[in-house]
Amino acid sequence: MSEIERMLEAMAAPSPPAPEVVTVPRILAEAALTALEDKGATPSEVLALQGILAEPVLQLWAIHSVGPGEEYPCLNREDAERRAKELRAMGDTMKAERIARGESVEHWPDWVTNVVPSPWEPAEHFEIMAEEWMEDAGQLRKEVIKLTDQSKELLESLTNLVGLARLGAARLDKYHAALAQAEAVIAKAAQ
Repeated sequence: MSEIERMLEAMAAPSPPAPEVVTVPRILAEAALTALEDKGATPSEVLALQGILAEPVLQLWAIHSVGPGEEYPCLNREDAERRAKELRAMGDTMKAERIARGESVEHWPDWVTNVVPSPWEPAEHFEIMAEEWMEDAGQLRKEVIKLTDQSKELLESLTNLVGLARLGAARLDKYHAALAQAEAVIAKAAQ
């Protein structure tokens, strides 16, 4: 196999599977590092763990709507702030609609939605977020199918209306031609 063929094969191959990862609380990892150093572990083992602990802490964000179980993972802080703002605006809109209908809003509380650090470990945070996105995507697919079907029905109705309009225009042309003929006959007879 030539070098070019090996390069092409390497470029076309899928990535290798990710190594298995074990998540441990930072305090346990720090204790393990101390124990390794105390036991005289190899410098490479100590350096590897020190490198992992020196990496920046991944800060994940969520929104919390006041109430039990009302926490939702977000992609990042900006996403959390945008979603919190949208939820508060939705509450304000619903309240305004009630007022416009003349309904009481005396017991309507303002929606409190805060941006908070994620209460989940990273894997759980992203798993919950992926599940929510899958649900949202499923609902959007259903809506797209519904709107596509409605669009087809409207297009069919429009096509029928255009056909009827053409038929009506053809009949109107025949009527005008017959009327013109009748006027010509009447004009001739009047002479």
